[in-house]
Parts: sequence; C-alpha cells; structure tokens
Amino acid sequence: MNAHLARAHVLSEEETRTGWVYRVALKRGDDAREHHVRLAWVDHDHWSGGRAQPSHVVERLMELLAELEIEIPERFDASTARRWHTDLDDRLIARL
Repeated sequence: MNAHLARAHVLSEEETRTGWVYRVALKRGDDAREHHVRLAWVDHDHWSGGRAQPSHVVERLMELLAELEIEIPERFDASTARRWHTDLDDRLIARL
C-alpha cells in the first residue's frame, strides 16, 4: 500500500454544538475505508485560523495521517491526532 497516494474525501458533514462530525472516505492504493472524524471549532481555528473550510481541514488531516503511516481508528476526534505524531500541527498547517 503506497500511503503517499492517499486521498480523502468528505462524504457527509453534520454540525454539532461544538463543531462537526464527518464521514470520510480514505483511499490508499487499493485500500478504501470510511472513518468518522469529529472536528471541534477550536481545533479548526487552531489549524486553519478560519482560512480553510472545516471539511478541507479534515481531508488534509486524513491524508497526512495516511502518509505518516499512522493506524487511523474508524472513529476519532481530530484533536487526538496531535498525540500520534510530534510535528503533526506544523505539517497540517503547512498543507492548508
């Protein structure tokens, strides 16, 4: 599986009291999986400063996690990804 060819696509978006919940398709080579990702307003603001749409932030986050070859849970909160890789914040901000 070539993680560098990872592509993420938001399939659905639901607004919540504190942010959004996304259903995301992640394709890595021949492998395709769905994930449910929660993104809080505070994390959206931290990563994009409001410059990027929340769905764009989630797609770039998923692609970055795949490229870093991190095992991505089926359901997770985007803020927990910071604990999975030391410079994730800087890398994600650079992609936005």
